[in-house]
This record gives sequence, structure tokens and C-alpha cells, in this order.
Amino acid sequence: MKKLLFVVLVLALVFIAGCKKEAPEDGPFLGGSSGVSIAFQEGAPISEFVVSDSIPIRVILKNSGENDIESGKTEVKLYGLAMQEYGLDETYKPVTQKIIGLQKNVVEEGGEAVVDMGILKYTGVYSNSLEPVLRAKVCYQYQTKSTITACATSREVIEAGGESICSVDGEKISSTKVSSSPIQITSFTEQLSGKDSVTFRMDIENKGLGELYKEDSTCSSLDIPITKSDSQDKVKFTVTPEDITCTTYEGTQSNKGYVKLEAGKKTLICTMKVQNAGSNYERQVNVELDFKYTESISKQLKILEG
Repeated sequence: MKKLLFVVLVLALVFIAGCKKEAPEDGPFLGGSSGVSIAFQEGAPISEFVVSDSIPIRVILKNSGENDIESGKTEVKLYGLAMQEYGLDETYKPVTQKIIGLQKNVVEEGGEAVVDMGILKYTGVYSNSLEPVLRAKVCYQYQTKSTITACATSREVIEAGGESICSVDGEKISSTKVSSSPIQITSFTEQLSGKDSVTFRMDIENKGLGELYKEDSTCSSLDIPITKSDSQDKVKFTVTPEDITCTTYEGTQSNKGYVKLEAGKKTLICTMKVQNAGSNYERQVNVELDFKYTESISKQLKILEG
């Protein structure tokens, strides 16, 4: 009987150990795909009014990502109507305040900015009723950061019989290793390359709802088809340590440059030389992605006869 109880106890412990899951590795970021959101302030504008009314227009910007935006790096514009007929300005309006982002264990709520976009007063031709759609767009500069622990190994190290303390196998990225931002690094994998190098493959994706452009683009230039096309879907990357080289959009090898997303995604391929120190070793790889991002909203209005 005692032997039976002992066997049952051992089997139970083995079952529990087998079911126990490892705690997920905790990275330095909250993670996610949020950046700056835009919304019309409640009642500004109201949805329905008479033609003689003067209606205030305001938008609310909220930074739910993990990057602070300095004063002047965010702009807002109204568009989609003959703005002069509505008494509104159609140019971009800069936001003259810093909008802070989230920070793990420090800042739990991102900053907000309320932007006054003027007074809507319709002065155009009127007949019966009018149902215009008012649109607003936010254009802002943002950055994604990522910290990844890579395994520095090579065929040379392996064939020399060096001690193995890490592996190139498996996915190296997790949500908490990438800061919250609409542009995400969704995969980071490694493979041996040549006798003394390892190759990194990083998938970069637009996981937000808006459009992506080069970080040095001006917001107004993105309304011009030629300059918009030249800038669209390009992300500036910076990888450190600096001895890691990547293939840029232009075809050069560098630790910094541009990649161009296709259908919202691109794989950045990088190579790192590995020293034969008698064993493989872990190395921290830092990635920064800089870009301009735009996102739009709309609201249906109804203008009645006074």
C-alpha cells in the first residue's frame, strides 16, 4: 500500500512539474501598437445645427505610446471641404506643448492636448439642408525602441568545441521588448552565417491604423503627391552596437539607414561578426525606428435652414 502511495505521489509531482509554465521574460517596455490618437472633442462640433450658427471645432490628441513628443513635433489640420466656405483654415496647425508618453512603472497615463481648430461658420450656397463630412488629420514624429538579447555564436566557435551558454534557435522578440508604437518589430530570429558571423532577421510592421512616412518629412509636403510617394512607408533604423551592419533600402551596408515597407511589412537583415572567445556569449542589441505618422478621423454634420 505504501509503495502504491509513493508511486502515485511521484507521478503527481511529475505531472505538476510538466504542467508548470515558465514566467514570461519581462522586458523594459509595456508594449503594444498605440501611438497618438485623434478625436473631435465632445460637442465641438455638434452634429446638427442651423446655417446661421457659429460652431467651435476642437480635437483631442492622446499619446498612448511609449515615446514623448516634444513641442512642435505634432501638427493637426482640417480637410475634405472647401474650407473657405466654412470659415476654417486648411493649413497644418502645430501643437505647442509636449505630449508625454507612457513609461513602464513610472507613467501610467499618456499626455493629452486639446487643439482649437477655429469656428465653423458656413457662408457658401445653401439649399434645403447640407450634410458635409468634416475630417481632421494628425501628423507626428515618433520613435520605436527595442532591446533584444541575441546569441553571439558562429560555426567557428561550435566546431572548436567551445562552451555553449546560449542558442541562436527560436524567437528572440516579445511584446515587452518593444516599446508601444504603431511601427513594431514583430520578429527577431538568428542563423549562422559563414564561419565567424551570425545573421539577424527583423520583421518591421505597421500595426497602427494610419500611414507611415520618413521621419524628416514635413507634414505639409505629404499633401503633395510626388513628395508623399517618395517618403511613404520608409522607416529610419539605427542598430547598436555599431559593428552590426544591415542592408539598407539603398542597398548599402550600415548600422543605420532606411527600410521601405511593402504591404505594411519588411524584413531587415543584419550581420554581426562573432569573436572566438572559447564559447558563445549573449549580446544586447538595441534598435531604434524613427518615422512620421499620420492618422485621420471624420464626422458627419447636418446644416439646417435657420
